[in-house]
Amino acid sequence: MRKSRHDTARASAAARLFRPKVLRVVLGWLARLGIPERDRDDVAAEVWLRAWRSWPTFDPARSRPERWLNRIAVHVCAHYHGRASHRREVLTYDPPRVPDPRPDAPSLLDAEESRNAVRDALRGLSMPESAVLIEHDLEGLPMLDVAESREIPLSTCYKWRARALVALRAEIERREGSAR
Repeated sequence: MRKSRHDTARASAAARLFRPKVLRVVLGWLARLGIPERDRDDVAAEVWLRAWRSWPTFDPARSRPERWLNRIAVHVCAHYHGRASHRREVLTYDPPRVPDPRPDAPSLLDAEESRNAVRDALRGLSMPESAVLIEHDLEGLPMLDVAESREIPLSTCYKWRARALVALRAEIERREGSAR
């Protein structure tokens, strides 16, 4: 039995439509039609389901198969967007508890003790450079303001801070060594 021209055209259209490359094309259409990425696979499945169901009514003489599939995709997307206002996402599980990012009381006390130890060690330094370190690092003043208040160049201010840091480390090590 010989195939009719209509049957040959439908077979050719089926070969063009039902292949993996067209799936990527459909996903691209869905992206351009505003379907969120999280829902694209589901909506694409709906497009293919509707295409499969309406395949018996496809007439290759009326339009190209890609155009026919595109019309189905547009219709499915319109339906998706129409239902979006009615859609509610319901969590079916208890989401994991997120720990409070704020520190707890023991860590606040430890941090305060560390700050006090550093302040005591800084007060133990007799060098004028330590004032730069205190003003900038502990009081939070910008280095430019510290330099202007002391009437020294900014580069000198950074050098004093570096010297004070070296002296502070040595003082802290000395205090830790004597505490043992």
